[in-house]
Amino acid sequence: MPTPIIDFHVHFSHPELAQKGAAKNVMTGFGARQMPPAQPSDGWRYQVQEKCKTADLQIADMDKFGIGMHVTSLIAVTCNTDWAEPEEAFALNRHANEMNAEWMRKNPDRFIGSFTLPLQDMNLAMKEFDYAVNTLGLKVASISSNCRGDYIGETKFRPLWEAIHAHNVPVFLHPHGMTDMKLQKYFLWNGIGQPMEETRAMTSLIFDGTMDAFPGLKIVMAHGGGYLPHYSGRLDRNIENNPGFFNLKKKPSEYLRDFYYDTCVYGSDVLEALIKKVGIDRITFGTDYPVGERDPFATLNNCPGLTAADREMITRTTPAKILGLA
Repeated sequence: MPTPIIDFHVHFSHPELAQKGAAKNVMTGFGARQMPPAQPSDGWRYQVQEKCKTADLQIADMDKFGIGMHVTSLIAVTCNTDWAEPEEAFALNRHANEMNAEWMRKNPDRFIGSFTLPLQDMNLAMKEFDYAVNTLGLKVASISSNCRGDYIGETKFRPLWEAIHAHNVPVFLHPHGMTDMKLQKYFLWNGIGQPMEETRAMTSLIFDGTMDAFPGLKIVMAHGGGYLPHYSGRLDRNIENNPGFFNLKKKPSEYLRDFYYDTCVYGSDVLEALIKKVGIDRITFGTDYPVGERDPFATLNNCPGLTAADREMITRTTPAKILGLA
């Protein structure tokens, strides 16, 4: 049976998390913006809302576009639980993980589920990690760039990376949004903030030693890894100018190929540049469904110089390899 096309960047929403955190996330400007639930008359916004909640609607779109499987992750910008106290965050993440596992259980040939964790308390986080992996059978860890301002490569998160490495669990790294209130204007938290957060997450994983401590991690960066792949030379320059301040096994730019990157970069020229920088074997199909581009294949199909074999690698071979399906 041929390897299906796999979309690595797909979101679902949990109603309780979305309702409880409505005034505590970037989408509402932490309560400053009114974002009432969409109604059928709202068109595309309503469709997005419903597709995040309903497996059958996602399957219908998969059939429409010829996509075989969705790797589903909780939509971080509306269902983030960093605001909650640890016990409540633990309960909310448990509910979301069980919902995702139910989608996967009912449709095992269409959904690969991911799990989120209450990272404000590492004991609870590791308890939920064990439940999600060993009881629910979820396949991917969905992690934000930071939790309450502590970036994901910092020492406090080392038990998580030890478990991820030991269980060979792929990671999908997707920020929940910048908390800087100045970036709330014009939705800049999204327009420029998400790529900043991806850059900060990657630099934390590199400079705080996670990538050296756990070689072979399978980390898929949302939105093509943000700005870092295109500006890593400046980090190399800092190492050259200040060698005594760093303890890395190689230059920062040489860590770029230790990550994977999705194709959700909103520009075929950007995707072309990313491929040149990190290599086509580090790119995996990811569309930010259902909030991404209306045509999920537009960026990929318009990218200059890609062969049919290249597209097969990006949409089928590489995601299957990351997930252990190959």
